[in-house]
Amino acid sequence: MDMRGLSMFISDIRKAATSKESEQSRIDKELAKIRAKFKESGKLTGYDRKKYICKLLYMFMLGYEIDFGHMEAVNLISSDKYSEKHIGYLACTLLLNENHELLTLITNSIKSDLISNKEHFQCLALTAIANVGGKEFAEAMAQDVQKIVLNRETKAIVRKKSALCLLRLYRKYPEILTPEAIVEPVLELLGGVDFGVVNCLASLLLGFLSKDAAPFASCVGKCIRVLSKIILSKDYTNDYVYYGVPAPWLQIKLFRILQHYPMPTDGALKNQITSVLNKIITASERIRSMDKSRTPSRNNSVNSVLIEAINLCIHYDKDRDLMNMAANILGRFITDTKDTNLRYLGLAAMSRLAFCSEGDSMEHVRKHQQTIFLSLKDADISIRKRALDLLFSMCDKINAGEIVGELLEYLTIADFNIREDLVLKIAILSEKFAIEYAWYVDVILNIISQAGDFVSDDVYHRVVQIVTNNEDIQKHSADLVFKAVQSSAAHEVAVKVAGYILGEFGYYIADFPDSGPMQQLNALHSKYPFVSNQTRSILMNTYIKFYNMYDNPALREKVVRIFEENKKHLDAEIQQRATEYLSLASNIKEDTVNTVLENMPMYTIKQSSILANMQKAQAEVTDKNVWHEKEAMREAAAEELRAQQQVHEQMEMAAAAPPPEEEPDLLMGADLGPGPAAPAKEPEVDPLDAMFAPAPAAPAPAAAAAPAPDLGGGLDDLLGGPAPAAAPRQPAAPASVMDDIFGAPAPAAAAPAANAGFGGLFTPPKALDEAQLADVKTKFRSLLMSDKGVLFEDANLQVGVKLEFHGPNGRAIVYFGNKTAGSSITGLASTCTAPGGGCRIAANSVAPMVAPKQQVQQVMNMECQDIFNQSPQMNLEFECDGTKMKFSVDFPLVVSKFIEPYKMATKEQFFNAWRSTQCTPNPPESVVFSTAAPIDVAANIQGLTAGFRLHVLRGVDNNQDNFVGCGQWISKAQPPIPVLINVESNLSAQAIRLTVKTPSQALAKALQPLLKTALGERAAREA
Repeated sequence: MDMRGLSMFISDIRKAATSKESEQSRIDKELAKIRAKFKESGKLTGYDRKKYICKLLYMFMLGYEIDFGHMEAVNLISSDKYSEKHIGYLACTLLLNENHELLTLITNSIKSDLISNKEHFQCLALTAIANVGGKEFAEAMAQDVQKIVLNRETKAIVRKKSALCLLRLYRKYPEILTPEAIVEPVLELLGGVDFGVVNCLASLLLGFLSKDAAPFASCVGKCIRVLSKIILSKDYTNDYVYYGVPAPWLQIKLFRILQHYPMPTDGALKNQITSVLNKIITASERIRSMDKSRTPSRNNSVNSVLIEAINLCIHYDKDRDLMNMAANILGRFITDTKDTNLRYLGLAAMSRLAFCSEGDSMEHVRKHQQTIFLSLKDADISIRKRALDLLFSMCDKINAGEIVGELLEYLTIADFNIREDLVLKIAILSEKFAIEYAWYVDVILNIISQAGDFVSDDVYHRVVQIVTNNEDIQKHSADLVFKAVQSSAAHEVAVKVAGYILGEFGYYIADFPDSGPMQQLNALHSKYPFVSNQTRSILMNTYIKFYNMYDNPALREKVVRIFEENKKHLDAEIQQRATEYLSLASNIKEDTVNTVLENMPMYTIKQSSILANMQKAQAEVTDKNVWHEKEAMREAAAEELRAQQQVHEQMEMAAAAPPPEEEPDLLMGADLGPGPAAPAKEPEVDPLDAMFAPAPAAPAPAAAAAPAPDLGGGLDDLLGGPAPAAAPRQPAAPASVMDDIFGAPAPAAAAPAANAGFGGLFTPPKALDEAQLADVKTKFRSLLMSDKGVLFEDANLQVGVKLEFHGPNGRAIVYFGNKTAGSSITGLASTCTAPGGGCRIAANSVAPMVAPKQQVQQVMNMECQDIFNQSPQMNLEFECDGTKMKFSVDFPLVVSKFIEPYKMATKEQFFNAWRSTQCTPNPPESVVFSTAAPIDVAANIQGLTAGFRLHVLRGVDNNQDNFVGCGQWISKAQPPIPVLINVESNLSAQAIRLTVKTPSQALAKALQPLLKTALGERAAREA
């Protein structure tokens, strides 16, 4: 029905369009009129209500805000007239979003329209459901829509709309449907006679397959039969013929469905699909030769089906003749200079063809290499991107040099919107097919100089890792970066790379007159004012490395002056580094400086982060692309093979390497002869030990072979103290500040192991003898009073731990040191499981091999979730000299580790807190126990302060041997719980009375035995 008032209003708006003020005036006048009419809605007819809603919709589409009229639209949906219901649905679809509160008012109306027997009402309801959305709305409608799809009596038009509506809901909220439950009904409908319905069901099936293809594997036969019916039997009506091609959209979808599955093993189905593909490919060639005047629409319909058929041939990769025919067609496509769409599809399909093994696929691709190079310079950026993808796919060891060279040449003229992708692909190809890594370093520095703004941190991190792990290219790399940083136009990324490489390997070129230490420092520092604070932080690391590496007074004076200038820098990171490095350079002993500034160790072999990030970006699509998955799997397999080869090479080098002339002394010079061992002086531990890797120190004196003495407290090599002498490139274990800068975790590579006193098994493993059982129990007690110690030690392996805690979170670094002089430890595995739900542990994997006199490390992150009484289980397994060890130990993580000190200045404050703290029972229970040795009150106080992190007050009563402690226990599950303890000592009777007061009885019961054990063990050990 024509609405005259609406037509006149639209005409008025068009006439007023020349002036914004005139249009606004006309809109305001009409809004006021409509608002007045709606206030008397009882007098409005359905026609008037529909007319005014249409006017509001027109104003809404012009960009004006509509804040009324929604209820009138809702009322129209309830009408029995199709024209009024249509306008109501249209208004709700446009005016209501998925979070609108009025959606609940139309839910019942939509449900009633869905189950009605009027197909037009059902179609309107399905359209509204698909367009409005909203999770609650979708959950309320999904089952009804699914029933309409599967109902045998549903009309074709309704089934098509319901299938597409269900697809929309599944894509947005996949959790509201269970596709596995409707496999059979959907596949039964897929074999229907109405190609329109089958087309919509194929779209729905593709949506299901994008999440999980396994449940619908039986659809392969259905799809092949439908294709055979269309292509071979020609059983279709003219209604579905588009420019001479029968049901092209259905064919395309069926071919895409088949690409999710391998070629069928059933002989009949296999012959059918082969015949279908053969006929499509041969027919397209015949049509091309006979029909020279095809219209663009006919070309598009024929080529779209042909491309999907070729994609299926490439996916199957079985028939040699078909593959060769497909390759020839794609070669013709990419040389077509008239049809850009055809060239785009040809380049995309040929990049997949490059992965095939059947036929002469790669030879066909290589024949068009020059054409692909020309496509890089095409005016259409989409063609340029597809050409880049194809070159990336077809690159191998034969043509890698030519392709990378062409890409580097193109990089100088490439558009900005393709440069980042181009840089990533050049970096991946140069690493993947590098015959020698020196060429790879040359390529990376080339792309940094040409397109430094587009070089991501992943590329920078990767070149640093490769140079660090390959000693034969370190001199070449140092020379290259020094020349690069001398240029006045050196990019900041080049300065980063130069800062790292010269700081680690600058000594290779320091003896040449033009690249001496002072020249290196001047070249780097000339760029200091022009780079970001992150790069300045890296340069600060380089300067302190120079200070330690070269005995050059002028250089050292300049480095100290630079640190002095940056002590008050506005950036806190630079200020902190300058202050700490100045302290290192001025006040700390030389052996400590060497330890802190040890060269970076080799990085752990792992997949390239550049490749991983590129695959992740490709995977982020609405419907999963089967080709992206296949390419990612191939790349991952190739990357894993390369990593295995590098590990194998490193193991062979480690096995073939001669032992050092003077081996590191694991026992720090302790006398192992029959006489008593002289106590080793405990070295000074610097606060920076946790930030930097250890460096070479003076050689330790030789020790005779004898039973190992007690090593309690000798963790200096693994936990930050002096290390034995080593070659300049000897890797170190503890994490350094450079790891944080370069974004890589501290590697699990081998590092020199000196003496380490490790301690700590509590649950006796079966593999230990009685002497070891007694020793590990003692060491576990010592770990209650300390955050570093030994977990396990035998003749071959030392396992040490260093703990740190902040609130409910903790971090442990576990060190595995090989004590032997000539045998590697292999098959090393370590896992840690927490009992119950009190604490949670997440640990990374440990390197499976430890070379002689070396060590690796494992990092664990811990979280306290609730009170727990048992220590986590740590499972260890390794093999050395043909002996396999496998046992479990208790990891020294106890509930007391999550206590934070609560400082109280006076005893009055403490006793006020004691009286105000409620507990059950009240007063709290005390425990009295005897000690095996005279009580050392000072040692007990020190242990509770360091191990239990309590704030201790002494002299709170007349007995000076009594003391109290206060803190608060912190977890994720509940607010901080105060912890107060009272320790009363009777020195003459060698007895202690311990009282723990806390609002949580469970916490008191968990802490009391730990405190008792710690105090008793401390007294016994001090005896």
